[in-house]
Amino acid sequence: MKFVLISASCLAFLACQSYKIDQWPDALPDRQLFIAAYAEDIANQDLQTQQEYLTWILSFYEGNLVYTSGWIDVQALVLTNTAPLDRNGLHASLQELGASIAAEWAKHNDLRGIDSRMLSLWGSVLQIASSSEARQHSIEVISADVHSLLDGSLPASAIQDARYEQILGLDVFGGF
Repeated sequence: MKFVLISASCLAFLACQSYKIDQWPDALPDRQLFIAAYAEDIANQDLQTQQEYLTWILSFYEGNLVYTSGWIDVQALVLTNTAPLDRNGLHASLQELGASIAAEWAKHNDLRGIDSRMLSLWGSVLQIASSSEARQHSIEVISADVHSLLDGSLPASAIQDARYEQILGLDVFGGF
């Protein structure tokens, strides 16, 4: 019985996401950006359909059954705590960063260079930065790390809370 309920829930989730792929949310970057990213990665196409990839893009932005908060929620929290005059620039930077992360994270698990642990850490870093300048600097550092991860010049093992504590002068987990 438990298996049936879990299966039904997963199918309902996938059905909702399939509808959203056809009715792409306006708050997200253009779907064509991600379709182009998918088309460029032949290896990923062997392991994942375009629909699966786009479903994971939606999950990144909107959250899912496991992670109820998505990038849209992170952006909203960061922007809520930002001075009104700084919001537009910060919003644009967050959008660009989110698209870079999403395009990689949505790939099949065997191929992606960005995992959910990194997403969680980066979300925390962005949310605890205490000023508009600190948030912008955090975005710049995370963006540089994303590019370095993707070009192979930074190993995934380097993405740790201590890295951001040192570079940004933050206490990511409050000594926990």
